Amino acid sequence: MKVVVLGAEGLVGARLCQLLRDCEWASVAAPSTQATAARELLHADAVIHCAEGSGRVVERSAGWLAGQAAGLRQPRVVHLGSAAFYGAVEGQVHEGDSGGAGDAESRAHRTAELHIDGFSAHGATVVHLRPGCIWGSGSEPWVGRIGRWLRAGRIGDLGADGDGWSSLVHVDDVCLAAIRALQLPLLPGECRAFNLAAPDSPRWNEYFIDLALAIEATPVRRPAAWRLGLASHAAAVAARLEQAVLRRPAARAQALPSPALLSLWRRQLRLDVRSATRELRMDWTPYPNALADSAAWFVRQESLQRVKASVALQAG
Repeated sequence: MKVVVLGAEGLVGARLCQLLRDCEWASVAAPSTQATAARELLHADAVIHCAEGSGRVVERSAGWLAGQAAGLRQPRVVHLGSAAFYGAVEGQVHEGDSGGAGDAESRAHRTAELHIDGFSAHGATVVHLRPGCIWGSGSEPWVGRIGRWLRAGRIGDLGADGDGWSSLVHVDDVCLAAIRALQLPLLPGECRAFNLAAPDSPRWNEYFIDLALAIEATPVRRPAAWRLGLASHAAAVAARLEQAVLRRPAARAQALPSPALLSLWRRQLRLDVRSATRELRMDWTPYPNALADSAAWFVRQESLQRVKASVALQAG
């Protein structure tokens, strides 16, 4: 089976290519440009779309891929989306739920799925994967920046403001789900969707404390909710002004959690993953193993940065 991986430079895409190359039944193409991708798609038995970035980035990439559908030979299409698909809904959500009122991010992910669903009109089979927060070795959003905020004392035990469910899922589990999705029996034109989150993923406060202990970012702070929220809002306003005036990304954009991120940490959303567990035969990475992997990567990155800083200082 020839598998074309779009987004092979990202966290999931790079790891997925490594795992697929170990499979005797798969040959992998990882094009780096749209022109190369268009040529590779002509001969693809399967396409895994795992573009990383904002919902808008994923939407644009999915739209481009959908534009190639008519010329392809009914491949299996696996789309890596996001649990952001469900919008602001809380409680337990099943794949058949339409979700709640959505912001621009959730609307973009819904549109991306609609683009990919277009393949079914040409007889292709489609599988949507909707992961929560992807962590593990190499995860900058959910390990790197969280670890730095913990190290700087900007977050910690947030009380009620960190009591939401994290929906963490290890990068290897996402890759396994994508590979199993290639093998899932489907009828021509059929579309399926699966939520991805480890059943033992904790609440955010538990994760913050566990990661802080694992990387020795102690004592764990307990910042006042009003102080963190006010500082985050002020930083967000300053970032928007800097972008508007200087026409470039704000240097302070990652100094504090954004208001949207603080809202996520309060959110009582639990992904129902029974379908993925049963149909994709998921054997989820246990939380302690995923935590150890994440912490070890963070510590290695810190050590590497210290070496680079030392070399730069000596060179200066």
